[in-house]
Amino acid sequence: MLRKILYADTEALDNYISIIDGYIFDEQEIVQSSTTNKGGKLGVGFSKVNAEGNLGNQKEEKISLNARVNDASKLDKIIKYLKENDELKYYENIDEEIWNDIYRDDFIEVLVTPRFSKFEEVTNAMNSIKQLCEAVQPFLGDNVIDDAGKEVINGFERLSESRNSNSLSCVFNFADKKYPLIGTIDKTYLKTSKDNFVSQVYMLCKIQKKIDKGNSICLDEIFEDVKSIAINREQRRKMAKKDMSNPKEIKDKIMGPAFVVIPIAIYQ
Repeated sequence: MLRKILYADTEALDNYISIIDGYIFDEQEIVQSSTTNKGGKLGVGFSKVNAEGNLGNQKEEKISLNARVNDASKLDKIIKYLKENDELKYYENIDEEIWNDIYRDDFIEVLVTPRFSKFEEVTNAMNSIKQLCEAVQPFLGDNVIDDAGKEVINGFERLSESRNSNSLSCVFNFADKKYPLIGTIDKTYLKTSKDNFVSQVYMLCKIQKKIDKGNSICLDEIFEDVKSIAINREQRRKMAKKDMSNPKEIKDKIMGPAFVVIPIAIYQ
């Protein structure tokens, strides 16, 4: 199957390939051989072992080629291995029976539509507004954004910078929006811009845990680090009385049943 890679966790791919083959490499030598006899070809083949010689009146010629092993070929090998060993399940939707049959550490391939967390979406929107206003400012003369608006935008920028800049929280939805998958991707492994990322895609992932019905998980809690700071008992009591969750505009609460997954590759 030919795939266009949108995201690939290169470290995970390398780890799985090293388990399958017992080693990992980035380049592979391919040797093309052709045998001739009195000017006529007797055979053509490929080998990974470089050799050259003459057999009587026959002459064997070898051409060495260096082939790069990319993420697409590694992914293809991993998927084939999982299918051959009956370790990969494919879903375009999930019902209760399938939910009960999926366990921690299972590999699944799914057809889903991703979205970023509400915090990420609002932050991106704020940055777009700021860039647009800066672009039209010379033509309008007056300030496009008042001081209060600038403070709001700058506040979101500071919050975004204070978090792990390489991580993106995502929700991956099936067409019926049931049994969502929640995962974190690394920006450094994106093979396309974020704008091209939010369309229907295939994803290979590993189940990390299940969120049962009645339970929930919140994405990108901006006060999470504050809650984890070592403080005294009196401060903890004061914090317990306050709502330390995200404001409703960026509150992103995913209700179970749902999955927390480790995305390995996303492709079309």
